[in-house]
This record gives sequence, C-alpha cells and structure tokens, in this order.
Amino acid sequence: MRKILFLIFLFLPFFLFSQEYKFNQSKPVNYSFQMKGNVGLNYPGTDEKFNVFVKGNLKIETLGVEDEEYILKITPFKTLVKVNEQILEDITSSETGISSVISTCFVKMKKNGELIEMEEINKGILSISQVLKLLPAFPEKLTSGKRWKQTIPAFNFPGIPMCPLEFNYTYEKKGNTGLIQLTGVQTIKETKKDKDTKIIFTGTNSSKGNFIFNEEEGEINNFNGNFSLDLNTKFEIPPSPDVKEKTSETLTVKIKLNLNIILSKL
Repeated sequence: MRKILFLIFLFLPFFLFSQEYKFNQSKPVNYSFQMKGNVGLNYPGTDEKFNVFVKGNLKIETLGVEDEEYILKITPFKTLVKVNEQILEDITSSETGISSVISTCFVKMKKNGELIEMEEINKGILSISQVLKLLPAFPEKLTSGKRWKQTIPAFNFPGIPMCPLEFNYTYEKKGNTGLIQLTGVQTIKETKKDKDTKIIFTGTNSSKGNFIFNEEEGEINNFNGNFSLDLNTKFEIPPSPDVKEKTSETLTVKIKLNLNIILSKL
C-alpha cells in the first residue's frame, strides 16, 4: 500500500493541468443559441404562466486583453423571441440586424473564465448575458474528475430581487476535449435586508447540463442543459409610524423557471 501511495504521489504532477479560454482579437467567435420552456409568476391577485421560445446567434468579439483579462463584446443577432403566441421580435432573415429585445453587453473576464464585470448596452427586455454566468471558471490546477463549486451572486429576474445560486461542476478529460457537468442541487434558505424591508428566500435550484470544451482551441463547443428554479420570495415590510397595530406587512412572490438551453459554436 505504501508503494502504491508513493507512486501516486510521484506521478500526480503529470495528471495535473491548467485550462483557460483563448479569445482571438482578429477573429470573432459565433454561437447559435436556443432557450425554451416555461416561466411561472405568482403573487397576490396575479397568477401568470408564460411559454418562452428564444433563438438566435451570438457574436463574441475580443476588444482587448489587459492583465490576463479579456474585454469582450457580445452581440445577439438573427433572433426570434416569442412569448406564448406573441412574436416580440423576428429578425432571423436579417444578416446584419442586431436584436432590440435581447441586450448587447460588454464583459470583462479572466482567462480561466471568471467573470469580473458585466455591462449591458442597448438594453432589452431579455438578457442572454445571464446565461454566461453559468460558464465554468476553471480552478488553477485540474485533474480529470475534479469537482468545484461556483456561486452566482444574484441571477437577475426583471423587477424582482434574487438570491445567490450555487452550481457544482465536474471536469472529465477525454482526449483533447473536456466534458464539464453542471448540477444545481441547492436548497435555498436565505434572508437579507433592503433598507427596512426583510426579504426571505426559500426554494430549490435543481439545474443540470453539460459543456463540451475544446482544450486546443480554448473554446466551449456546445452546452446543453436545463435551468430549473422554484423560488419563493417573502417581503416583510414594517408598518407605518401612524399605524396603531405594529404588525409587519408581508408579500410573497413565487417564481418557477423551467428552461432548456442549447448553445453551439458555428
């Protein structure tokens, strides 16, 4: 047993490797994407359900490289956005039209994939940049079978505060390709304050998906996954000073997301 452990320790450095993204300033990267599924929103007096279908292309341009960080511009084009039976946008026949419904954004990202900053320009109703937060940020040293966790501080949902979401990643090396599995096995129990309002989050994050990473090119070839979130947000608002009964008012908002997401390099 000691000999086996010694051999493992001796050869362990040969099984360690680093991984990073490689964006080229002279050549944009283009992806096709599709997102479809259901969104449920419930609060007092309202119970709404939406069937969402979004597809199109993304152009990722490298504007610069500074201190081991990429500055990227991500532009959605050739998009189709449909909610229930209503078409909000259809520019699939245009080669040059930029989406007005989905935001264009600037991203500052470390070479390992860690997102530092995001800024939306030409803001639209939808932000595909939220999906980019699911990209794996590689640990400094990888081994095949390596597991790590990433936390998204606040996955934005229009008009409603959100809590941090946790995702687990596993890297499996297969030749010159990395298979990265994503799972969100999270029971949500969190409380935060916004001025005088107490916000209590409860629910589950049960997302899953797979990335295929081209190690030689330093690019994601494709992603196929399901983003599933069941979240209750309870607001406790203190009573006004002139109210005799000093009882907090409460409002509960329920969100249920079940979205299938596909991203493929063109």
